[in-house]
Amino acid sequence: MADLTYADGAHLLRRAGFGGPPAEIESLASLGRQGAVDRLIDYEQIDTGKMDRALKALLPLGRQGFLADYEQRWWFARMITTPRPFEEKMTLFWHNHFATSESKASFYTTMLYQILRLRQYALGTFDDLLLAVAQDPAMLTWLDGISNVAGRPNENFARELQELFTMGTIDAVTGETNYSEQDVKEIARAFTGWGIADTGRLGFNPKKPGRYQFLIRDELHDSGSKTIYGRTANFSGEDVVGIIAARRSTARFLVKKLFTFFVYPLSDSAEDKSVIEKFADVYMSNDHSIRELVRAIFSSDEFFSDGARLALVKSPAELIAGALRILGVDYRDDGALLLQRPMYYASWAMGMTLFQPPDVSGWKLNIGWINTATLLARYNFANTLITNRTQSPPEYGPAVSNDTLKLYTKATAQDTMASFLNLLGPISVDSDTMDRLTRYLETDAGGGPSPFVNDDATIDRKIRGLVHQIMCLPQFQLN
Repeated sequence: MADLTYADGAHLLRRAGFGGPPAEIESLASLGRQGAVDRLIDYEQIDTGKMDRALKALLPLGRQGFLADYEQRWWFARMITTPRPFEEKMTLFWHNHFATSESKASFYTTMLYQILRLRQYALGTFDDLLLAVAQDPAMLTWLDGISNVAGRPNENFARELQELFTMGTIDAVTGETNYSEQDVKEIARAFTGWGIADTGRLGFNPKKPGRYQFLIRDELHDSGSKTIYGRTANFSGEDVVGIIAARRSTARFLVKKLFTFFVYPLSDSAEDKSVIEKFADVYMSNDHSIRELVRAIFSSDEFFSDGARLALVKSPAELIAGALRILGVDYRDDGALLLQRPMYYASWAMGMTLFQPPDVSGWKLNIGWINTATLLARYNFANTLITNRTQSPPEYGPAVSNDTLKLYTKATAQDTMASFLNLLGPISVDSDTMDRLTRYLETDAGGGPSPFVNDDATIDRKIRGLVHQIMCLPQFQLN
């Protein structure tokens, strides 16, 4: 069993989750590499009863008159409180991969149900996931599947299915063209007649069906022969899904997308193409299992290599959920005090509104998250988070308690600085930055020198300022 260091455990928990406090990292690291990966990926064994009860009390399920931005708050609450972080992280990956926006959904709860579907199929076979997405009411609306009928085929889904969801226009390894315009036209015909039925059911409840349900309108389906990738038959949409999921070009495309999100961006170098082929083999030899593919990726030397460390930029959702989980934040939200800037608003300011990707290609990852406006929003989020105290009676929004900060405050300024760099990373900084952070702790309100004292006043003032400064470091923005 390969050993797992504390830094390895922190790296794994950030990428396969949102990060966590030292105790959680140490527990994970004690399992060794494979044991830690298995624990995060095989999450079905972990009970979510406590989170489910909290969500039910926190947010209004199945009632009319939803509060503003209900869906964003619901998902942030899950990311912040779930005992199964990889379940939410993988769902977040698929949300960006199968980018669908509530801006065009027939009824906004269709997006909530799509997220439930992505979560349900997140680690199954890609065939099953792809079929579930193709039949999802939000996707059928988003890419005009509901208007795709015999005699007047709509090509939107057929095109994006190949270009963005499965294989790409060009094979990631060979550079060959993966499909033709004729393939797009013929695949569109295979999906004719797919639509949705309006049941009239209102509200949202994860345990009950949504308002819109998939159906095939036989009278609108083109049952003629179709020639796809050089094969001719009376292909249905289900047939097309199976054919595409079985293509090696699809395996390569998925590996590259997963690496970009979870490990590091792959180039067109021979070395990186070899990496793609290595993991494409895992996909092909395990019946297209996403679970086994990600298990192999997270267990690999590539994932734990130096080149993978801090090689990605945290998305707004990762930054927010990670900070709250690491700091053990007391998180409350009933939506009543919208001016308190709850988490979905902070994410919007950083460039990410869940359920509203910018277009069908999704958000631009990594450096795409950073510009002058979004970087300022990240700094503002750090300031808002660390300056919000736990109050009695409690206010709404995230609150960092002095008791939590006291856990990591040491006897000296230097040890305290090192303790919080470890908590929020671990983060490595140069000696000049360490000196600046230490001197900050040893400076009074007027800017003069002052001995560091581990007391309540110092924790409430100086330690909060220290956390804010560390969260504004470039290293904290990286994953």
